[in-house]
Amino acid sequence: MSSFEFKPASTYSIPRIADLLTRSFEGYFLPIHITESVLLTMLRRDGIDLNESRVLLRAGEPIGIALIARRGWTSRLAAMGILTSERHGGAGTWAMQNLIEEARTRGEREMVLEVIEQNVAGVKLYQKAGFKMVRRLVGFKLEHPSAESSDALQEMDIREFAALVGRFGSNELPWQLSAATLSNYTPPARAFRLRDAACLITNPDVEHVAISSVLIRPDSREADSSSALLRTLFFQYPDKVWHVSAILPEEMSFIFDEVGMHREEITQWQMALTL
Repeated sequence: MSSFEFKPASTYSIPRIADLLTRSFEGYFLPIHITESVLLTMLRRDGIDLNESRVLLRAGEPIGIALIARRGWTSRLAAMGILTSERHGGAGTWAMQNLIEEARTRGEREMVLEVIEQNVAGVKLYQKAGFKMVRRLVGFKLEHPSAESSDALQEMDIREFAALVGRFGSNELPWQLSAATLSNYTPPARAFRLRDAACLITNPDVEHVAISSVLIRPDSREADSSSALLRTLFFQYPDKVWHVSAILPEEMSFIFDEVGMHREEITQWQMALTL
């Protein structure tokens, strides 16, 4: 009989969940510190369901957590972490088996996730559970680029940008790049268009700015639309450090290669399991 058990994350307070998440990712490939504010933004933006998310316990004590996001017939393992002292006792395998069974019981047809490619143990865990690789996801960075542009960006409602992604974007975009997720961004994030290209960025008034999404209309006849958009963005907001999180499908990397952004070493696998 297993010594592990689940409890709904909804039975814990937001501060306790944030603290458990932070402790469960100690020693991870990237420093992760989840504050209450960060967690609340994740819940709203990513569609995380605390009723179906789980705190993992052993002998009655929390040793890990799994956040489950849900939309329609699909769920996403938005985050799963286990305390350092508990990572080699079968907790991850037990948790995945039960999370998958719960998804099937809810009537879902697919479960998706992203895992850092360099996290060999994590990749093996998900492959063992039956997940298949969909594509590699990459990220970029560029510090204080110098750019010139005579173009003028046109600001647009973030909801309008998300609607364009829903109309013209791929149906297989990672969860965080889907129209449903992007529509939940709010100011100080901002969206802009230039001719046949558009983008969504985080607050441009601070030094570090993330380019959250870039869209090029598939019927565009202007091959340099995205390059012109990004160069104008760099020109309009100078002296910034620009980031693209490692959630960008590798086949779209040319958008950022063309403006001299540098690929980050950390990459991810987008993975999926048919339930």
